[in-house]
Amino acid sequence: MRILTLTFISLILAHSPITHAIQDYGVSKGAEELLLKGFESIAEQRFDVALEQMQELVSIRPDFRLAQLVYADLLIAQVNPLSQVGSSFTGDQQSKLKGLIAEAKARINLRKAKPGPDLIPQDIVLLSDKQKYVIVQDMSLSRLFVFENRNGVPFLIKDYYASHGTGGTGKRKQGDRKSPVGVYFTTGRLLDENLPARYGAGALPLNYPNAWDYRNNRTGNGIWLHGSPVDTYSRPPLASLGCLSLTNPDFQEVDQLIKNGTPMILGENLTWISRDAWKKQKNEMIAVVKDWEADWESLDYSRYIENYSRSFSDGKIKFQKFAAHKKRVNSTKAFIEIGLNDLNIFTYPDSDLMVVSFNQQYKSSNYKGSGLKRQYWQKESDGWKIAYEGAPSRGRP
Repeated sequence: MRILTLTFISLILAHSPITHAIQDYGVSKGAEELLLKGFESIAEQRFDVALEQMQELVSIRPDFRLAQLVYADLLIAQVNPLSQVGSSFTGDQQSKLKGLIAEAKARINLRKAKPGPDLIPQDIVLLSDKQKYVIVQDMSLSRLFVFENRNGVPFLIKDYYASHGTGGTGKRKQGDRKSPVGVYFTTGRLLDENLPARYGAGALPLNYPNAWDYRNNRTGNGIWLHGSPVDTYSRPPLASLGCLSLTNPDFQEVDQLIKNGTPMILGENLTWISRDAWKKQKNEMIAVVKDWEADWESLDYSRYIENYSRSFSDGKIKFQKFAAHKKRVNSTKAFIEIGLNDLNIFTYPDSDLMVVSFNQQYKSSNYKGSGLKRQYWQKESDGWKIAYEGAPSRGRP
């Protein structure tokens, strides 16, 4: 086989040395593994081996368009040197070619960018015993990570190639085709038979816009984690109207782990920290929440209200009315006892914003009640302050 004059690899493997370390990080066996082996063979100029690997892959997944592109180029190169990648793509098909090349880059770049197995995203702060899994999507890596809660410590158990909105990230308004950045929670499940074919194996709606989005006048709806169109295996990194998209087999795997209320952290260039640093951070943030609990139980109004931001709003009333109401109500109590069950704490990526969820058990001298509560704490010059407090938002699925 002739050496490619402008090989596929010259574009997507430049400055990305191939190693076998990817196996050490538990990449799933299957289509992606075979694709990466093919890329490795091309990088080593073992084109006959690469051709066999790609032939096997397209026979397994004939709907894997990236694999079909590489396979076609390898076949063409048997006869003539390639003048360009995807020589069969012409006219308006060039945008599709760019998407496939972007997908290849994302899959290959993970080899050098994927965090080590002992690191934890700093935005996972505390998981309650009932919170079995948490999903993290780093959109700069086009990767979705699944963490399992093992005695309170998150362990990475699976990761998948994933697409997001064609407009990028930082969703602010309806129709901007961007994916949101923040902490969200699944609110239900939509079965494939009830959805158009473009959603593939099903969908898990998220609670966008959440209470913080409403506060910041962000609009839009229908942000889901879903599969891929039934006629294709995977999509380019930027492919949706704002949703998060997996291959259908990968979505089915994730779907088996998810229940309503599963947290999903969406961000770019996420920060990963050591287990020791994670434990230190966890203890510090638990202390912040526990101090608020103790201040409430103290019946000292001035201590209690200092936990709240002067920009506080629950969507109905702002700080002054909230503070006056709490002062009046708390003055009627002989005692207050608070229980925070099923406490979960997360932070927004690249933001001084903490999301705290718990089942509140409240008992006082003249009232008793319980319910799920969610707080948004923001870090101000004098420490963490509660900027929102109320029932969790279901968003607009």
